[in-house]
Amino acid sequence: MGFWKQPQKTWVRRAMFQIHLWTGVATGLYIIFISVTGSIVVFRRDLQLSKLGNIAAADADTHALMTEAQLRRSILNRYPGWDIDRLVIPRRKLSPAEAVLTLNGDKVQERFNKYTGADMGEMRPWSIRAMEWTTDLHDNLLAGDRGRKINALFGGLLCLLCITGLVIWWRGSRTWHKGFYFNPTHGWKRINFDLHASLGLWSIWLLFIWGLTGVYFAYPEPFNAIVDYFEPGFTPGRTGDAVIAWFVKMHFGRYGGMGVRITYVIVGLTPAVMFVTGAYMWWNRVLRRWVAETRAPRERSAFAAPAAVVESVD
Repeated sequence: MGFWKQPQKTWVRRAMFQIHLWTGVATGLYIIFISVTGSIVVFRRDLQLSKLGNIAAADADTHALMTEAQLRRSILNRYPGWDIDRLVIPRRKLSPAEAVLTLNGDKVQERFNKYTGADMGEMRPWSIRAMEWTTDLHDNLLAGDRGRKINALFGGLLCLLCITGLVIWWRGSRTWHKGFYFNPTHGWKRINFDLHASLGLWSIWLLFIWGLTGVYFAYPEPFNAIVDYFEPGFTPGRTGDAVIAWFVKMHFGRYGGMGVRITYVIVGLTPAVMFVTGAYMWWNRVLRRWVAETRAPRERSAFAAPAAVVESVD
């Protein structure tokens, strides 16, 4: 009942606070980095659709599909003197053709409307390449499987931050509701604490999912083993597989429209605010005291030195 009514006086909360504090110190900068890159990557499909969009349905409905010979002539008319090293005409109705052209050692990779022959732009424009680089940075830290395992480690620590943060957030049965908001009329230290707590609570469910799926992407076997244990035998439509698929979809924001992605960006950037507010609390509770204690002996010795000199002169 002590924790339920007055958690501040219990050893459980004090222990959780220390774990939360030092885990936040160890992971703060990484979480900001992964949150910022994740907020960029959430628009990956929108960028691909914008830069690598399909052929307009009207072109497919009003024009006949060009033969390979016709498309080749159309391309060479647009690129006189160039050679077509490779031409791919996909079967999907609205997928554009892709061609690799060379001239005196130069190479371009372009997309073409297979109904009109129109040039639809580069196969991999710089914006797409930049997004792919950012995606690899976010997913694998540009280090392949090793980077993904590092992400898993920090994902687990993020889950630990969420669990300990939830314990710390609880203020007692009488005042628990105050943890949902902050009062702007309070002093700055109190506002900082309340802002940290309320932002953490409102974003905790998504942050926990991000951390847990970060572990899953590197180590899917334990998760699959749990599903197999409760639902032995692989059969389509297993509940466990559906749950894992749901978590993955939630990680990437693959549902809803632009509003969902904007929400992901907002939630994704809250760890930056959490780090700043948490660092301020760390300064007040730990670093400031340590600095004061470190300076105290120096100041005492500085005041004592002149007295020693006077005594020696006499």
